[in-house]
Amino acid sequence: MKKGRGLHIGLSCVLLVGLLAACSAPAEKPKETATAGSGTPASTPPSSTPPAATQTEKKAEAQTITLAMEAEPISLDPQNVTDGNSISVQSTMYEGLLTFTDKMEPVPLLATEYKFNDNATELTFTLREGVTFHDGSPFNADVVKANLDFVLDEKNGLARRNFFSFIKEVVVKDPTHVTIVATSPNSTMLSYLAHPAASMKSLEVIKKKQADPNFNLDRTPVGTGPYKFSEWKDNQYVKVVPFDNYWNKDLKAKAESIVYKPVTEASTRINMLKAGETDIVTKLPTLNAKEIASDSKFNVFTGPSLNVYYVGINMREKKYQDKKVRQAMNYAINKDDLIAGVLDGYGKVADSPIAPNTYGYAQQKVYEYNPDLAKKLLSEAGVKDGFEATLWTRNSSEFIAIAENVAMQLGKVGIKAKVQAFESGTLFDMLDNNKGTDLWIGRWSPGTGEVDYGIRPNFHTKSFGPANNNSGFYSNSQVDKLLDDAISTANKDESLKKYAEVQKIIVEDAPWVFLHVPENVVAKTSNVSNVMVLPSDTVIVDNAEKK
Repeated sequence: MKKGRGLHIGLSCVLLVGLLAACSAPAEKPKETATAGSGTPASTPPSSTPPAATQTEKKAEAQTITLAMEAEPISLDPQNVTDGNSISVQSTMYEGLLTFTDKMEPVPLLATEYKFNDNATELTFTLREGVTFHDGSPFNADVVKANLDFVLDEKNGLARRNFFSFIKEVVVKDPTHVTIVATSPNSTMLSYLAHPAASMKSLEVIKKKQADPNFNLDRTPVGTGPYKFSEWKDNQYVKVVPFDNYWNKDLKAKAESIVYKPVTEASTRINMLKAGETDIVTKLPTLNAKEIASDSKFNVFTGPSLNVYYVGINMREKKYQDKKVRQAMNYAINKDDLIAGVLDGYGKVADSPIAPNTYGYAQQKVYEYNPDLAKKLLSEAGVKDGFEATLWTRNSSEFIAIAENVAMQLGKVGIKAKVQAFESGTLFDMLDNNKGTDLWIGRWSPGTGEVDYGIRPNFHTKSFGPANNNSGFYSNSQVDKLLDDAISTANKDESLKKYAEVQKIIVEDAPWVFLHVPENVVAKTSNVSNVMVLPSDTVIVDNAEKK
């Protein structure tokens, strides 16, 4: 289990208007570019749109676009990954029934429309006709059923199996109509089926895998997207090239090829950008954002992410069982100072267990910095002199800096927290198995971008580790009931009211120290257009062009 890692892809607060009614929309991928840097401390970044003079020039010959990312993909099978680097690479090759706009609203793509039944147990799609995969095979209802049946089959051991566990069966009505039947009323199905994990791969490659267990789906991507797989050289690059028979003639590939290069060191990615060796850099360090943005050769995009950073608290530890102690810890941290000192100002204070761009977010009262109130609450809880604690963190520089800042501030109210850093996999294992869990720095981003998956894995009683992310063993019967009622409520407004109440209770209970929501920071050269940065920080370049 990936503790607090999140699954990369989200929705904004405009998502799912008319969720349980018939819905159709233009089946186009988002055409324009990135999340703007409004309200950030950086100088206003140059526009991602080329100057008018450039736009009127004769169209140049297609060129290769190079993207430097922090790691190479784990797999090119969308049903077998949970990391953002893999999803970014796959996005040019694969498509699903739905896709996200730049505001993370799901719209039809390989489907042309969808409709829920009255109690949100069935979701029926009308499929686009005339779509072919990169291997020439057709897209139809049988393909949809084969993909979902394949990921749900336990013997295939795919990473996304549990992600689709809400599906009871997939029913083919005819070649252009397919119905997803849920195990119980589930008003969030649409969000899951808009996720990149629900991308469709060729029925022919599924058949090859079924016939030969050694057939490598991770290295044989066959989708319907505007680009098709060319080659993967380990630790060097993944290359995709245009798919000439792409169904959407208006959004055909505009680059000669797209090359994804894994570059672990952020400083190396920046130097490559400056030297013209790459066109796009993901996860630009905030320390370098202002410098890069000041150069007219580059564009820097900043915008709120879906990530929430927090201090997790083991509620089974006696010292944390009094709510006043947990609230005191929230009042003890000056989040604005943390954001200024560690994130160079690129972030905002968290006031909920989910970020504002998450569908279903309800604004809550912030725990303002008040060390005197923190000391008073500790005294009322019988720990006037504070106590000792252990604060776990990942061993990356960002996480360590956050942990040290938190520990320093807790120390001012008498909570003496010792920071211990671990490799992320080791830390997740320790949290899964409660190997001495006390406090830890966590990060969570809901894979579906909506409120239920933002809250349920971390706070429902049935989500205790190792089955899920509730490593703090928070349990509140009212929260459990509200979550269960909300997901099975067909009325969207009623469902959102329940989720809002859940957030209010959780913030009051303070099972986390709510820290911050960071900004996404991505840079590109100014001669590349049509790059989209999602709130998840996934970079979409399938319609990008270089001049």
